[in-house]
Amino acid sequence: MTRIKICGLTNEQDVHLCASAGADALGFVVEYPVEVPWNLNRETARRLMARMPPFVTSVAVVGDDPDQVLGIAETVKPNVVQLHGREPFAVTAEMIRGLKSLGIGVIKALRFSTDSGELDYDLADPIEACHALAEAGADAIVADSFTRSRPAGTGKRFDWKVARFLGDKTPIPLILAGGLTAENVGRAIVEVNPYGVDVISGVEGRDHKKDPDKVRAFVQAVKSTRCRAGD
Repeated sequence: MTRIKICGLTNEQDVHLCASAGADALGFVVEYPVEVPWNLNRETARRLMARMPPFVTSVAVVGDDPDQVLGIAETVKPNVVQLHGREPFAVTAEMIRGLKSLGIGVIKALRFSTDSGELDYDLADPIEACHALAEAGADAIVADSFTRSRPAGTGKRFDWKVARFLGDKTPIPLILAGGLTAENVGRAIVEVNPYGVDVISGVEGRDHKKDPDKVRAFVQAVKSTRCRAGD
């Protein structure tokens, strides 16, 4: 069954909308080091996570500075932290150890350029990166796209063949992100067979608030695809 994460939650209305629509996890961008429309301070993120219903996973999306990341985790207390910055592998491994000591799961994003297709990481080989992260204790990988102007939430996809190859080779679950919408997520699931899918701009209006019709259509598209796959 393909899990669904909806990211970039900024208000209680959207938390209720996405949870009631059937999302398995909700993502909150917390004090991210690059300016993005979804950024929250840690107190707001903690308040919104407290409004989440049982059995929905809370994910704090953070990046770069180890002390800041651990401070956010200690304050917000999410189920999972998603490291989505440019932290090199040695720093990533340090943060994984610290977060695991707090009982918090860890997802690491591997970001692929929409222009060149290259991985933006100091371990340039994606397979090597996945295996190293697995050995360091990461629980899952997010394969996402990035552009020169935006590190995530680009609304653009990268090569799904790369994602499928990565998913087949990585020893830990692969979550697919980047340019997903209700219109293409079914095909993405068939082509990539990811553990989960992660969406942000694909379920929003122009104001970066979640669009109820887009949210419900996305969740339904994922559920109908995974049901067909199980027949």
